[in-house]
Amino acid sequence: MTIHSPHHRDTDFAFAQGRALRHIDVVLPEGAPRSSAQIILDLFEAANELLDGVQYRVRVCGLDMLSSGPAGARPRSLVVFLGDIHSRWQLSAKERARVNQVMRLAERSAFVGGAVFLLDALARGQDHDLAIHPNFLASAGECSLRQDQEGAATAVSGTVHSAICNFATPRMLLDIVAADGMAHYLGLDTGKRPTKSRVALNLEQKSAGDTLITQCLAVMQENIEAPLSVAALAETLNVSTRCLQRRFTRHFDRSPLSVYRALRVERAHQLLTQTDIPVRQVAVATGFGSYQSLSQHIRETYGHSPDVIRRSAFRGVAPETMRPRRFRHAETTQADSRVM
Repeated sequence: MTIHSPHHRDTDFAFAQGRALRHIDVVLPEGAPRSSAQIILDLFEAANELLDGVQYRVRVCGLDMLSSGPAGARPRSLVVFLGDIHSRWQLSAKERARVNQVMRLAERSAFVGGAVFLLDALARGQDHDLAIHPNFLASAGECSLRQDQEGAATAVSGTVHSAICNFATPRMLLDIVAADGMAHYLGLDTGKRPTKSRVALNLEQKSAGDTLITQCLAVMQENIEAPLSVAALAETLNVSTRCLQRRFTRHFDRSPLSVYRALRVERAHQLLTQTDIPVRQVAVATGFGSYQSLSQHIRETYGHSPDVIRRSAFRGVAPETMRPRRFRHAETTQADSRVM
């Protein structure tokens, strides 16, 4: 039986949203429970919610499913062989040919726990430095498997990734999708940095780690109730207004104030759905000043008025359209120095 991520979208939807579609296979050994892949499904579901540039479609299956039907022959962005920490994953001659074929088609391959022994069965163990669980160190030494670094939970060697166990898999996968900010958002980062909002995380991802953008987003989030002008933001960051405008236009095709507004709308939505603060106080707390201004921007983003969102949240249900709309590349980026 094959299991797909519960909230995957089809190809047409992904491309209609301007998002690149990435196919991922999670392969389980015979007899392994499908639930062992749930942490991977949850991570990529979160990535689909948080990141705008890509849409991940995940399939969980056994080796026997990989070469059957059209899906078995399609290229994969990533194939994850998900072993456990108790037993070596061994292959028959027929399975070796199948795994070799899958690895040739995949852009990247990942091996978890006892799945690292697949590389030994394929005579590829000496080609890569691997993360090997302590349970397997003795047997790995008798094979052609090479440990990357003592005590390392994950390792990267060319297009081959490895993790010592299922619990180390999220960190390995976040390295693959290059979403370091998402690690902190999901509670996988042990740093003491403030938690980023969804909008800020998405923007940082789009900016490819631009330091000025990261710093500016932090200043914006610290000044939600009393928004700063672009000139004040630039002065705080010790850059010119023109430089700040150009940097936001380059990365997002949006003005700094448009981005600032998106952060404030997101905060307003959180206050509407997670607290009982009166709606007009929510408007003040997010720098909109009036109910009319808040309502206009909430409707543009979530498709409903603040009152509808508040009532739906308290009933424990929310309309499908209340998911925030994606940024539109055609949105104006005209310079605007006034406070929103």
